[in-house]
Amino acid sequence: MNLPTSDLPDWGTMPKRPGLYLSLSHGRDFPQQAMRGRGSPGPKIGPVLYVRTHYGQVVTVRFANKRDAAKFFPEATTPIVTMQVIEGTLVYGDKCYGDWDVCYIAKEFCLPA
Repeated sequence: MNLPTSDLPDWGTMPKRPGLYLSLSHGRDFPQQAMRGRGSPGPKIGPVLYVRTHYGQVVTVRFANKRDAAKFFPEATTPIVTMQVIEGTLVYGDKCYGDWDVCYIAKEFCLPA
């Protein structure tokens, strides 16, 4: 699934809204791709209410509402979405991310709306 990531805040960019975010980094086209450098930055997904990992194979993200979920997952029908972990990488859109962090972004660090 190709997701619209061009207008999303990437890993090094602060979002417009404070809250909890899932930040993706070290992106690659497929899990076994040999990396030179850090790979591509991924988006900051959020704000979310929680991020949960199931047996290291599925990551579940809970948004406050379906509208927020649809910004990152256009086909979302609920505020809860899941992503697969394949060979140690988290799959989002057409990339596999080797690193992901859950972080809180305070209001004073957000970009002006």
